[in-house]
Amino acid sequence: MTRKCILSLIMLIAVLSGALLLSCQHGAGNRIISSDGSVDWNDSCFALLKQALAYYNNNETDSLEQFAAWSMEICAEHNQRQWYYNIWAVLAEAYVWDNQFDKATDEAHRMQEEAEKRKEGFGQFLAYKTLGVGYAHAGNSHEAVSNLKKAIGYFPKGATPGELFYCYHSLCQEQLKMKHYTAVDSTLRGWQTEVNRYPVIVGDSEATVHADFHFSYHSAHADYLLATGSYQRAEVAIDSAAYHENIAGNNDLNLITIAQQRSRLAREQGHVGEALRHSARLLELASKNTDSSNLTVALEERANVLEKAGDFEEALKIYHRLDELKDSLSAIDQHERLNHLNKQYAVSELRAANAQLEQRSRFTTGSIAMIMGICAILVFLVYNSRWSRQLEIKNQQLQRERNVVVAQNKQLAIERDHAEAASRAKTAFIQSMTHEIRTPLNHISGFTQVLAMPDMELHDAERLEISRHIQEGTHHLTNILDDLIQISDLESSTDLPPAEDYYPALIVAQALEAVRPSVAADVTLESHCLVPDELMVSTYPHMIQTILTRLLDNAAKFTHLGSITLSLVQEGDRLHFSVADTGPGIPADKRDFIFERFAKLDSFAQGTGLGLSVARMIAERLGGTLTLDSDYTGGSKFDLVIPASFKS
Repeated sequence: MTRKCILSLIMLIAVLSGALLLSCQHGAGNRIISSDGSVDWNDSCFALLKQALAYYNNNETDSLEQFAAWSMEICAEHNQRQWYYNIWAVLAEAYVWDNQFDKATDEAHRMQEEAEKRKEGFGQFLAYKTLGVGYAHAGNSHEAVSNLKKAIGYFPKGATPGELFYCYHSLCQEQLKMKHYTAVDSTLRGWQTEVNRYPVIVGDSEATVHADFHFSYHSAHADYLLATGSYQRAEVAIDSAAYHENIAGNNDLNLITIAQQRSRLAREQGHVGEALRHSARLLELASKNTDSSNLTVALEERANVLEKAGDFEEALKIYHRLDELKDSLSAIDQHERLNHLNKQYAVSELRAANAQLEQRSRFTTGSIAMIMGICAILVFLVYNSRWSRQLEIKNQQLQRERNVVVAQNKQLAIERDHAEAASRAKTAFIQSMTHEIRTPLNHISGFTQVLAMPDMELHDAERLEISRHIQEGTHHLTNILDDLIQISDLESSTDLPPAEDYYPALIVAQALEAVRPSVAADVTLESHCLVPDELMVSTYPHMIQTILTRLLDNAAKFTHLGSITLSLVQEGDRLHFSVADTGPGIPADKRDFIFERFAKLDSFAQGTGLGLSVARMIAERLGGTLTLDSDYTGGSKFDLVIPASFKS
């Protein structure tokens, strides 16, 4: 949203708010007649301000100049200083948006000096506000901030707050440009204190006006939070702005602001689909609006989102369209400047003609030459500026195309790395499976041949030992196949089995019993179950027990002395399991690696390296987490947190 649009909106709100405090108008003339036949100069001067605003909003600066001089005399003559300074400020700000910055600052300084002499706080407020707006428009953020702060300090108590809130809004925007985030936070706190004085009461006659005050604050707050990366708080601020805008009547410019902020938030959070939806909505709203600057903002945001989504071809089309729009706006701007110069020249020409008629001067030839020279200079300046602008746009276009090519190359490099990683993973999988399957098969084959030899005489104890080895090999092969099947099921299916009513304490007991035969003789297997035996929850006991069994098997495999402890506590609506052992622990640089598939700290140890990977996949499927406690120093400690529905 452009500053001029915001200013017009807030000025209108301020005027409407003030109108509620004034008596009713009778007729549309410049003077309001009261019931006793006298002139109500307060209402009459207010009507003059509305006419000045009409010239301002229609960009009729020439008409406004003449009207302001006359109407300010009327206001001063009848001691209506509030409307006197308001009309003066409208004229000064019209110069700002007409790019006549010297005139704007001259009017604002004269207003400030006069108001200071008269000790008129409202006049000083408007003067400093106008200076702040002018410096902001000229790109001098430092001076803009200084003058806007002074304006806020001079704002009189009891006055309608629309223009005060505009000062806060402009101050926040300039401080954000300077990246003075601490200063922005302080400004927002002050603004919040002021805006809370105007609560939004649905059904109240002033609800829509107050809602617009709150929208302006929450919108600026969202810009600050987006700039500082506080995305969750930014989402709340944007929702608050949308809520108040709905009450205020869904102004098109405010809806554009909300759509732009939602698109930026989703884009910076990496939610590409949501960003595409919001940027499309933004472009739709901006295309219907008459202010071309809004369409420029919408196109830039849409291009950024498309580039984030990897749709570089469509992004490039948007950039081309954006360049064409900027080129068109540049041509319009140059045309308006030329018209303005032509108006000034026309005035000068008339004055010169009058002088010629009076003096019948001898300078006819020289005047024509001077006029032609001025026209030639004007034409040269316009075309030179236009050519420079086109050259700049072409350079920007080439740079964007180069950026798109660079981004595409980066994307190709990422895809190549992914392909190489997938190839390496495939090779690792084949090697690991070959090793893990060959070893138990060799055992089974070898011992089976021994049993099948007709001349081999074996004692019963030897036959039992051979049978045990065959069973262990078979069990190992079965575990490998179970791991692979489980990974396949977890990746191919998103459906969970029905939840069961079960006792968490029983899950702990069953997991301990399942692993107890694998625990070394010098290791103590313990449980710390801090939930009642009778506590029942709705959960997935078999899947949880699968995770705990894998964690306990790992602990038993590497713990040869000390203890293995399975604990359970309730944390709100979650069950927190932990498996701690006194084994050798896991090196700090391997704590993330162990959860990868086929990850093994000891390549000679038995196992496929799939256990922890499968366990974490199951935990995440249940909506929980499986993590390694990096602060535990007694060995290794894994934490499993699972949400559950507790039965009363």
